[in-house]
Amino acid sequence: MNQLFKRIRVLIVDDCVVIRTTLRAMLNSNEYLVVGELSNGEKLLPTIEKLDPDVVCLDHLLPNKDGMHLLGEIRAVYPDLLVVMITGSEDAMLKQVAAMLGVDGFIYKPFSQKKIFDVLQEVTHAKKQLLILTKEHNFLENKAYHAKAVVADDSLAMRRLLIAILTQMGIEVIGEAYDGMQATELVAEHKPGIACIDFEMPMMDGLEALKIIKSQNDATKVVMITALASRELFKQATNAGAVGFIIKPFYPDTLKQNISRILAA
Repeated sequence: MNQLFKRIRVLIVDDCVVIRTTLRAMLNSNEYLVVGELSNGEKLLPTIEKLDPDVVCLDHLLPNKDGMHLLGEIRAVYPDLLVVMITGSEDAMLKQVAAMLGVDGFIYKPFSQKKIFDVLQEVTHAKKQLLILTKEHNFLENKAYHAKAVVADDSLAMRRLLIAILTQMGIEVIGEAYDGMQATELVAEHKPGIACIDFEMPMMDGLEALKIIKSQNDATKVVMITALASRELFKQATNAGAVGFIIKPFYPDTLKQNISRILAA
């Protein structure tokens, strides 16, 4: 895939022509270019090979092969391709399965241009920063780790970026989770020095996971991840024991400074 420094190439997969037309109209801009549309997933992999998109906007309800099945197929062949799921459902189990399969984000119907741009900008920003980090640093070299961490976020792109930043800092990521319950289990098992936990996750949200973690293991420092700079959320998380916050979208240098300060405290 290209390096996301030009117009971001988008492939839309949705069986509703109105949704496809609306997305195309909203996305075609100086920043995004819709390179193709599909009404089903029968030819999805060959189309990805031909059109080389940066992002696939994939409806979760499609004829013949549903979005979850197709997400699994994409990840098997294109593990680094950004995939954003389109859905009108708020079902937590759907979101959990998609997160388990490696989705990068969700666009919820009915959607606005701002909501679409917010989701796409979040995941493409993470991909850009990860590309920069991997160009600048060799993550395969032997490292002397000075701390351990658990990372929890339902976006694969966000987890990959966080893991790369922490690894570069000499922090060993000993577990990654896509939901809050999994995060609490990993922290209980490994007792890391720090845990980075997203607020919005399926089945159990980050705030509830924070409360469980702090009740079981007060030594782990918990940093909350969020795209919502809400004073009320910050107050609730601080009262529950959070020691810091990561605001999306974030840049590696800023995150490193914050994590270093938290670990040194």
